[in-house]
Amino acid sequence: MSVPLESSWAIYRRMARYAVPHWRVIVAALVATTLFSAADVGFVAMMKPLLDGSFVQKDLTTIRWIPLAIIGLFLLRGVAGFGSGYGMQWVTQQIVAGLRRDMFARLVQLPVSYFDRNSTGTMLSRFNYHTGVIASALMVATYALREAMVFIGQLGLMFWLSWKLTVFVLVVGPPIAVTVRYVNKRIRGLGERIQSTAGRFAEALDETIKGQRVIKLHNAAKAEQAGFERILQDTRQLAVKVEATTLISGGITQLLAAFAVAGIVYFATLPEMLNEVSPGTFVAFLVALTTLMRPVKVLNSFNQQVQLGVTAAREVFAFLAEPVEPAGGGLRLQRARGHLEFEDIRHRYQADAPEALKGIRLTIRPGQTVAFVGKSGSGKTTLLSLLPRFYDPVAGRITLDGHDLRDYALNDLRAQIALVDQQVRLFNATIAENIAYALDPHPSEAQIIEAAQHAHAWEFIQKLPKGLHTEIGENGVQLSGGQRQRLAIARALLKNAPILILDEATSALDTESERHIQEAVEELVVGRTTLVIAHRLSTIQRADLIVVMQEGRIVESGRHEDLIAQAGVYASLHRMQFQE
Repeated sequence: MSVPLESSWAIYRRMARYAVPHWRVIVAALVATTLFSAADVGFVAMMKPLLDGSFVQKDLTTIRWIPLAIIGLFLLRGVAGFGSGYGMQWVTQQIVAGLRRDMFARLVQLPVSYFDRNSTGTMLSRFNYHTGVIASALMVATYALREAMVFIGQLGLMFWLSWKLTVFVLVVGPPIAVTVRYVNKRIRGLGERIQSTAGRFAEALDETIKGQRVIKLHNAAKAEQAGFERILQDTRQLAVKVEATTLISGGITQLLAAFAVAGIVYFATLPEMLNEVSPGTFVAFLVALTTLMRPVKVLNSFNQQVQLGVTAAREVFAFLAEPVEPAGGGLRLQRARGHLEFEDIRHRYQADAPEALKGIRLTIRPGQTVAFVGKSGSGKTTLLSLLPRFYDPVAGRITLDGHDLRDYALNDLRAQIALVDQQVRLFNATIAENIAYALDPHPSEAQIIEAAQHAHAWEFIQKLPKGLHTEIGENGVQLSGGQRQRLAIARALLKNAPILILDEATSALDTESERHIQEAVEELVVGRTTLVIAHRLSTIQRADLIVVMQEGRIVESGRHEDLIAQAGVYASLHRMQFQE
């Protein structure tokens, strides 16, 4: 899906919605910011009475209260600075947490097709890099607000001290504004390229970590290093360009400020001005002008982070605008009987891709065990992935107990299906938590053990240091392939769904374990509709129906004995396997 780019103001408004719930803290922080800025302006304003009253007029009252006022102002400045910084940091972290919360909520609701189109590295980059940039930009915006208030206060003070000198200073304002506008545009463009590179960076790391065995086996370390080096070079060059743009613009701004200061000195020392400006007024004005340059310089340097933050926020909001999976229809489903009808099913993964399924027609009765066989790429997994609606067919329909799958509430539909596929996915949690994953109500430990026993996983679980409560690491990295698969089977067994999908469920098991699993499955399938994908034909000979697929079509179907007698595709596959 192509999401239109939002304007900067639209991004600001959307970010503001995340800040509104914390308005009380924001108001308190703004009050503290105002006091901080007032203390800065007040200190500069004291330059006039300090010089005129103390050094020129030698007024004793002024000499006594000025030191106390300075201490009081700096005390106020310190307390207000802490309150402002702490309050805005608290709000910033709340906003970032809210963004990440919404992003995660969107992530778990995205359709499978989204994950097909986007790499893991790109998605991780949005959660880590982009939200980190937004956090930096929000804190920068906080400091920018404080400096802006200082700027306004100092400018007001300058008008109060001498409006003529202030007007003279403002002549250089337009050139500075033009410079800042150019920098905004330049940094925004570079920011978009930097964040694109950040996605490539995360993607390269993710692929290297996950594919390290393939890299080692193919001696591809140098090739991978070369590719990573290109990404590093792109990142480095873009970062240098951003910094160069910021430094050049800062230098130009300071040069313009230097012209302003030189002009002020010249203008203030003209004979007609000397009669209007006292020494204290002139020094206070110069200090205010010098102090005014600090916010200008700081705002200019902060601009880089703010523009990067806008670009990052645009990426985040584009992600949040991705369409989620449809919730399904309004038809509720407690427990399905398991009667399935595939009616002229056609499917392709992309509009310009060839059809993966071509007119599939099939009836599966409740309680049947149906096996799907065929060469890789024949469409077996694609067909069964339509049942839990990981994808919807582009033509035709699938019915469950007489109703189109799209008529059922999606959560109710998926509650009817247990799946064990060839790509086992476990979570970085305990064995018990993986077997009982997301079940409500949560099963007892005895039920978990029973499922593990039926899956022939209990034998190795007992030998682990903490048994069921052993942490298994990311995707069960501490377990063997066969052990991981048996845990996945135990999870499917415990779900006790009326429809069971086994996609190469025993592929990682040894012969003895496979035999035990087959016995457990034979007990489990009673009263359930079971769909099995298997390359080892020996495991599905007892199936009620064997469906032979080839190039997205069903070419044969029947029981094992009937298909052997036909001497067709199935018989050929069977003969080939047993010869091997």
